[in-house]
Amino acid sequence: MVGCWTGLRFSDFSRIEAENIQTNTITIKTQKTGKLVIIPIHWTLKMIMSKYKRKTANSLPPSISQQKLNTYIKEVGEKVGLKEMVMISKIKGGKRIDNSFPKYKLITTHTARRSFATNAFKNGIPSIAIMKITGHTTEKAFLKYIKISEKENAEMLLQHDFFKQRPQLKIAK
Repeated sequence: MVGCWTGLRFSDFSRIEAENIQTNTITIKTQKTGKLVIIPIHWTLKMIMSKYKRKTANSLPPSISQQKLNTYIKEVGEKVGLKEMVMISKIKGGKRIDNSFPKYKLITTHTARRSFATNAFKNGIPSIAIMKITGHTTEKAFLKYIKISEKENAEMLLQHDFFKQRPQLKIAK
């Protein structure tokens, strides 16, 4: 859950210390890029942190290995019914190879990071603000990273003021 609400990689959220946490933000230098990121603490994460206050030094769930966490995530995914088959295509030796897997088998700690970016984008947070957390340097790369279907894009647009009917507008005849 920490990855879902911070957008951090496992290598970063698993080493958050009490010193990284301020009242409303987490400040950490990312391991992969060495960049400093400042992440607002989502209210859901604040609730999790209140549960672990005084139980762990950083008020976060105790860290476990990435391998063990990935195993647990897959087990939870299977138990909640994420069994829809998903096609994965890879190019190997110049040939396209398609394989199908139940969705739960594809979930990893990195899914949390992608989910953060996708959900933040779908909730109207500007790409540039999300990219400051994820470390993407181009919007093109960021937009490939998030998962937005054509239907989801249309639903997002319908929520925008531009697509809402305004009584003061008159339609030309």
